Amino acid sequence: MALNVLIVDDSSLTRKRIRRIIEMVDLEVGRFMEAGNGIEALRILGESRVDLVLADLNMPEMGGADMVRRMKTSEATKSIPVVVVSTESRTTRIKDLLAEGVKDYLHKPFTPEEFREITQTLWSEQAIEYGDVLTKALSQALETMAFLTILPMEEDLAIPVKTVLAEISFTGAKTGTIQILAPWNFCEILAENIGALSEVDDKARHDALKELANVTSGLFLPMVVSSTADAFDITVPTTTSCDNSSQWHELVADQNSCVLNIEGYMVATRLIMKD
Repeated sequence: MALNVLIVDDSSLTRKRIRRIIEMVDLEVGRFMEAGNGIEALRILGESRVDLVLADLNMPEMGGADMVRRMKTSEATKSIPVVVVSTESRTTRIKDLLAEGVKDYLHKPFTPEEFREITQTLWSEQAIEYGDVLTKALSQALETMAFLTILPMEEDLAIPVKTVLAEISFTGAKTGTIQILAPWNFCEILAENIGALSEVDDKARHDALKELANVTSGLFLPMVVSSTADAFDITVPTTTSCDNSSQWHELVADQNSCVLNIEGYMVATRLIMKD
């Protein structure tokens, strides 16, 4: 996903230099935005989608510290990552800002390598956080609707061959897709437990995994927004089946996927966040 980057600094030359450094890094940027102080930055944040803020501290009218504090009081901006870019050393003020939610600090002037390291850490941390939340939501769904438990991973679990992939998408305060890929025989157990079925046909297998995706999504979304008033549009879950292991290998190769041990069956999830 292309990132929208807001550079906040009272020096136009510094803003240009920061932009040039970012352009030297392998980072897909959709749009660069610039502000000369915190007041201008807050106006842009209120009007545009911003994925990353790089902010100086010492600026006229409103400095970076006050801007960050204002951002943290707004539901619309509190989760936007902010990296402080300043000539200051790691002073008490910077330590306080890091404690208040600023993601990281870059000392002027910084190199493309230093910027790349920070962004890689930032996005990997966010992916891990969302992935952990998805696992928690899936665990709750399994336990409440199918009496199944996620267990510690074991090395000798068999890689699934025939699989079913369930997919459900959502838009709203967050936008993305949840995928759950499960072995064919796991879907049978899932259907038996959900519906107390004595016989399970192909349709029941697909329906069971669709329902698991639906319930997991419903549990996941309230966990990743700051207000329970946030509304989402959620698609009807869909499923596709595969008779060989290609579907499994393709999904687990993605760094956003997670492989779990559910009662001795390998089940994989993938979370694709677009905003």
